[in-house]
Amino acid sequence: MRRLIAITSVLLLSAAHAQAADNSDDIFSLPLEALATLEVKIATGTPKPLSAAPAMATVITASELAAMGARDIGDALQAVPGLHVSNGSFNYGARYFIRGIVSTYNPHTLVLINGIPMTSLFAGDRGERAAGIYGMPIERLERIEIVRGPGSSVYGADAFAGVINLITRHPDAVSTTEVSLAGGSFATAHATVLHPFAVGGASALLSLSADRTDGDTPIIMADLQTAIDSAFGSSASLAPGAANLATRQYDASLDIAGKKWRLRAGWHQSNTGTGTGINDALDPGSEFVNHRGTADISWQSPAHWRHWDLDAQLSYYYSDFRNPRDIRLFPAGAFGGSFPDGVIGKPELFEENARVGSSALYTGWSQHRLRIGTGFYWGDIFETRDRNNYVFGGPVLVPRGGLVDVSDTADVFQPENQRTSHYVFVQDEWAFAADWEATYGIRYDHYSDVGDTANPRVALVWNTTSELTTKLLYGEAFRAPAFFELYATNNPVALGNPALKPEKLRSVEMGATWKPSRAWTADLNIYQLRIHDYIDFVSDPGGMTFTTQNTGRLRGRGLESEVRHQLNDNLQLLGNYSYQQTVDVRTGHALGIAPRDKLYLRANWDIRPGWQLTPQLTSVGERKRQSGDTRTALAGYTTLDLNLRYRLSRHIDLSLAARNMFDADIREASRGPGPGQVVPALPDDLPQPGRSVLLQASLRWP
Repeated sequence: MRRLIAITSVLLLSAAHAQAADNSDDIFSLPLEALATLEVKIATGTPKPLSAAPAMATVITASELAAMGARDIGDALQAVPGLHVSNGSFNYGARYFIRGIVSTYNPHTLVLINGIPMTSLFAGDRGERAAGIYGMPIERLERIEIVRGPGSSVYGADAFAGVINLITRHPDAVSTTEVSLAGGSFATAHATVLHPFAVGGASALLSLSADRTDGDTPIIMADLQTAIDSAFGSSASLAPGAANLATRQYDASLDIAGKKWRLRAGWHQSNTGTGTGINDALDPGSEFVNHRGTADISWQSPAHWRHWDLDAQLSYYYSDFRNPRDIRLFPAGAFGGSFPDGVIGKPELFEENARVGSSALYTGWSQHRLRIGTGFYWGDIFETRDRNNYVFGGPVLVPRGGLVDVSDTADVFQPENQRTSHYVFVQDEWAFAADWEATYGIRYDHYSDVGDTANPRVALVWNTTSELTTKLLYGEAFRAPAFFELYATNNPVALGNPALKPEKLRSVEMGATWKPSRAWTADLNIYQLRIHDYIDFVSDPGGMTFTTQNTGRLRGRGLESEVRHQLNDNLQLLGNYSYQQTVDVRTGHALGIAPRDKLYLRANWDIRPGWQLTPQLTSVGERKRQSGDTRTALAGYTTLDLNLRYRLSRHIDLSLAARNMFDADIREASRGPGPGQVVPALPDDLPQPGRSVLLQASLRWP
């Protein structure tokens, strides 16, 4: 770590003393003033300057994404204080842990695309989590808005730990055809085309993207089958062996914008390896195929009537995961040879949902901005298929003697089901005194299967001085159990619980933004949260499964800070530090998995006209173990990334991105021991990708 910090310090000091020409008109410049005046909608649903937003919000612009050399959303989010990107064992899918609120499938963080939830009814996470590491092409993004803390008063039951909104580029913002081509380590290749055109009187943007990678091949020294072998005296485990991280991905979208309306549609397909195996038993020959289709139309009419702004949105979401090859939950010879061909399953699932919502903003009162709205949601897991060669007998698996189609029977892994909900909300922004504004509101949701919830929030924003803005926030959030948590059956590892109650969170925060000059800005906030009826998978006594349970209450507290400094026209420095502690109230034991603290440093340095160098240092602290896991805390790690950009001509940009330059041993924490286990299924945790390099060319014409 000392070596990395020293190297980064040398880079920053060299930049600080560089006698470069004035590059204020350079295409790569990132003036701090521009960032400070950004307006965000994620906190209230109405545009607000970032510093005055009644929430702890962060914005990552397209310029910053390019400067960082971000390859995917996770690369960008690692720069956000209080947010840790963790790749879990299932597909090594990215999980966005905010303020130490962790879980297997990451349903506590709501991901939006242009304000529309990408939430899977099956697992409660975003549908793209199982779609490989890339998700959305980074070139399509105008910016990413992030709110840390509860957002249910605006976005409903899934906005629990925080909200991430991916905002795509408007067709009017792309004036030329843009092509990005990239290739690098792990046989990685990437191509994206953005093509603007006109449709009648409307502007349109077509996006096509393709990715493929073999992925790094981290070696898993022991897996769940290793532990089973020790009990049966067998040797069926494929460990030591490489995690299966190969990915192929295709994405297409069309965006058409009129004067008051916008129509978007997209289709995404990914073929991904099974990571460490669906049950943490290596399965190198299988893959998942995931499809995601989205469509939405939005309408906005400012000043529709006197003092009234109106908007409405209708959206549709489709997702499936399929298994072109049978999945081996456990390898050949598992359970003492009872399964000579392995424990085989072919789970497949198809779901869809539709949402409609409308809101109105009234500005007829001099000191108030009143926003009201309503909406409806319908979700349906309309088909589940499964065939397998086992009968789940509680503590043991019994061979069937061959593959049997159990679709539409009690032995299917997930029954088909529907959920509907509707909501109403009201919110007022009240400038009740000079330099003071209060934002308060409440949202009521009714669910067809888990009942009612009302989530209020209150925020006070005080422009304390011309340089200082302070905030005091209170909010509540609610999360309805996902269908996998409620109804999963006939699964040799995880089972649902129809008696689950929804989770509830209450949070209090205090923050300040200080801008002593045009060249400096600093943010500091502290928070405290309480979670009731927390949902997690709990070991079943005497069996081999986990079942979802409301495990009790959690208490969390933490600190998040960030400083930006525009040293000169050519150099901007960014640093943030966050600390969190989340514990089980009953036992006093840390929730674990997420790091206690994280430090992030970055410099955007225009070293000369047309050239930009961006070093990034990330230092992640130790990860405490979960209750019942006797392993020592997982050590932290420090990485150094570099991105070098060069404008070859008016039409061509080149970039060279190096990740984890010193090949640090990065590991994410695995779960503790399962039922009847002395050691965890993955005792050596989850090794993450080592050093990698990617060369990219971006072309624009005419």
